[in-house]
Amino acid sequence: MVSNRQKLLISFFAMFLITISSITSSIQLSYGAYAKAPLSPNGPTVNDDTLTVEKIADDLEFPTSMAFLGPNDILVTEKTTGKVMRVTNGIVNPNPVLDVPVANGIERGLLGIAVAKQPDGKIYVFLSYTESGNGVDGSDVTSFVEPLGNRLYRYEFVDGRLINPVLLLDLTAVPVNGRGEHNGGKIRIGPDNNVYYMVGEVGGHRTQAQNILTGPPPNGLGGVLRITQDGGIVDPANPIFGKGLPLNIYYAMGIRNSFGMDFDPLTGNLWDTENGPAAGDEINLVFPGFNSGWYQIQGFVDDDILEHGTTENDLVVFGSSQYADPKFVWDTTIGITALKFLNSHRLGDEYANNMFVGDINNGLLYRFTLNEERDAIFINSTYPGNIDLLQDNEVDDPKENQPLIFAQGFGGITDIEVGPDGYLYVLSYTGSLFRILPISDSIKPGSPPVVSAEEETLRNQSVPAVILGIDGDDSYSPNPIEINVGQTVTWYNGDTISHTVTSGADGDPDEGTLFDSDAIIPSQYYSLTFNQAGDFPYYCIYHPTMVGEVVVDTPNSDDSDSDDSDSE
Repeated sequence: MVSNRQKLLISFFAMFLITISSITSSIQLSYGAYAKAPLSPNGPTVNDDTLTVEKIADDLEFPTSMAFLGPNDILVTEKTTGKVMRVTNGIVNPNPVLDVPVANGIERGLLGIAVAKQPDGKIYVFLSYTESGNGVDGSDVTSFVEPLGNRLYRYEFVDGRLINPVLLLDLTAVPVNGRGEHNGGKIRIGPDNNVYYMVGEVGGHRTQAQNILTGPPPNGLGGVLRITQDGGIVDPANPIFGKGLPLNIYYAMGIRNSFGMDFDPLTGNLWDTENGPAAGDEINLVFPGFNSGWYQIQGFVDDDILEHGTTENDLVVFGSSQYADPKFVWDTTIGITALKFLNSHRLGDEYANNMFVGDINNGLLYRFTLNEERDAIFINSTYPGNIDLLQDNEVDDPKENQPLIFAQGFGGITDIEVGPDGYLYVLSYTGSLFRILPISDSIKPGSPPVVSAEEETLRNQSVPAVILGIDGDDSYSPNPIEINVGQTVTWYNGDTISHTVTSGADGDPDEGTLFDSDAIIPSQYYSLTFNQAGDFPYYCIYHPTMVGEVVVDTPNSDDSDSDDSDSE
């Protein structure tokens, strides 16, 4: 874990060596695969001329999830502050409806929310968050205080406040690998009115729930947990995985981590997204007793991308549990996040009940159609471009993504919901909330993209470079880039997914200390001025096999003197 003081020293050292001008985003050190896509300078766009994107709200602080109280009335959770903000008619109320103390390192924080209206008029609001160990936000980072746990609470919404907290689930938030990652956090109210809570394996826990046959018993991590709205056991006489806590609250297990799940409005089936390590982002059909295969299997079992040599017969079996292959796989991870079914015809009949999925790395919104039985993904003729390569329901090369992209430019997507108006709402980690709707319904005209004169001059005077894609030392062109001290290089991302320009090499102790672009989304730029001679290797933190180098020379002083005398 890098302390705030270390980050300040790193930033100072980097600024001492080089002057950075980033067109796509401000300077932020990414540290591994946690860089997130910035908003497109042109704003989000939809690949359908009949639809448009409106910005609903701004200035939210690292929002993670949202839930509707009613038309134009939305509750939004903020990851790092622990605040539940209320957005009414596009205005963010400055006073939160609740502020809870959160541990917020890496993927910890205030993570999930769901609203359930009761027959007696009460409004229950369910929240999941990593609770601070000493009541102070971020003390896990600033003071190394262990969090109390990953906790699921039920509140009542009364007079604009969340009151009467009831602790429903209390799971460990202490990681094995020392990183505050894989905490999951999404919550859904199922068609059966029960609460479904997604939790990851929390920083490397390896129990029998992660398919370690000789591991300790399941501890509630790494799966979908199901309880009643009062925190009780659903059908205690017929548990899915077995009797006794926590087995009798598991609905699914063997899940590495997930940021999205939703119920198909036509069948009631639960679907989720699952994040792979270096490969194997998944979309899954989650049935009762589903075992997703982690830590033994990721992606399609026959592909064996983890190189464990295991089959479904090597997995741990509880009760009626059963392994099933994912319904869609990305070989190269995209940082898959939210998943939502559009149970509305307001965007057009062709999109009704389609599945929409977001990602954090590229800011892309994907669309999926299902087969007639709605138990598999079927890429049909309604998609543009070449869909032949997608018939195996696998993206082997990032460029195969193209037909699936419904919209882009949102920045890292953290949640997708359908509002009471039937429109699709998209929440961005950058702090903005958008909605997609027909142009004919929009009251906010779009504005043309604005590029400042300074940015345009910088681009025109720079040495150009292009990010081509994942191809070893041919990923960046030219490579090496040869310039003189004081010159600027501008990289253009010509690929279909995000990449970075990060100093050093994967695994170096000082990687990213000299410069780090953060995510450069497709068709966007990053500029960097080098004020010191030397060789500067760099790579992409998302795809570490992508490598390049900038060679910076000092102009020969004798040549400079000769030129000066000639000009006189």
